[in-house]
Amino acid sequence: MQVTSTKLKIGLSALLLTASILSVQALTVSPARMEIKADPGTPVTGKFLIINEQNTDQVFYTSVENFEAQGESGTPYFSQSKDGLASWVTVIDKVEIKKGDRLEIPFTINVPKNADAGGHFAAIFLNTVRPSTNGGEVSIGAKVGMLMLLRVSGTIKEEGGILSFSLKNSTTNVYTSIPLTFVYRFSNNGNDRANPSGTLSIKNMVGGVAKELNPNPALGNVLPNSIRRFEVTWNSNGNLSPTASFFETAEYQYRNFAFGKYTANLDLAFGEKGKTTSTISFYIIPWHLISLVVLVLFAVYIITHIAIKRHDKAIIERLRRMQRKSRSDE
Repeated sequence: MQVTSTKLKIGLSALLLTASILSVQALTVSPARMEIKADPGTPVTGKFLIINEQNTDQVFYTSVENFEAQGESGTPYFSQSKDGLASWVTVIDKVEIKKGDRLEIPFTINVPKNADAGGHFAAIFLNTVRPSTNGGEVSIGAKVGMLMLLRVSGTIKEEGGILSFSLKNSTTNVYTSIPLTFVYRFSNNGNDRANPSGTLSIKNMVGGVAKELNPNPALGNVLPNSIRRFEVTWNSNGNLSPTASFFETAEYQYRNFAFGKYTANLDLAFGEKGKTTSTISFYIIPWHLISLVVLVLFAVYIITHIAIKRHDKAIIERLRRMQRKSRSDE
């Protein structure tokens, strides 16, 4: 059995997967997430820490809920199912903690002998009200919890890949400047969570690397049999106001100069052997800057042309005066 953890302060359950730094009723739970490995039929024990930061004593009631992916945002959907990992967890029902105290809460996961290999996911919650035992009633109150990401050993199936890769809100493949936001959808058809990692490399029209981006900076997981949408932004130097003038836009494009055809290659790895890749091409044409440059060059041409004509006229006039003087001297 192996347990690894991440130490964060966590709050509302809808944000648990991203381990956001929040608190409920000034209660800190650490770690906010445990990654656990176990064998079928082997009990797993662990513990987590709670800290009461209130100025009063507190009472919390525990509950365990399975969770699965909801939509493609990565937001977890919690359910009070009577089977799965939630039914394997044993934890005390009620926690009383004095103001300012720290308390360790032990728990046990009784992994069945016939447990399916792969990922199983649940959360231990601490509720400010006693959880309802009546399926027709809803308990209202704040709760904070800890995620448990259990991997049962056995045959781990790693299947999945990139479903789509594009630029956000793209109706064309021609843009005027950065920032640009890339969007990809990753499908996990395996039996354990996938954590895509790798590079998003952007090359210019001569093959040089213009930018390399981390395709999963938040270390987001994709749960089994689900699809998750990721966004990665090629950031710019400064921000451009929606009401920016033509010249302000041209100056912004100069500071963030990009021109021509670009190719973005998304190269991901997941699990121990899983790999997937996708490529798109697009163009950046900073027409505000180009128009200004053309205008300046045209103005320089006109001024130079006028100056040359005046210079030539002056030389011709000087030659004529010299000829007239020469004739008068004769």
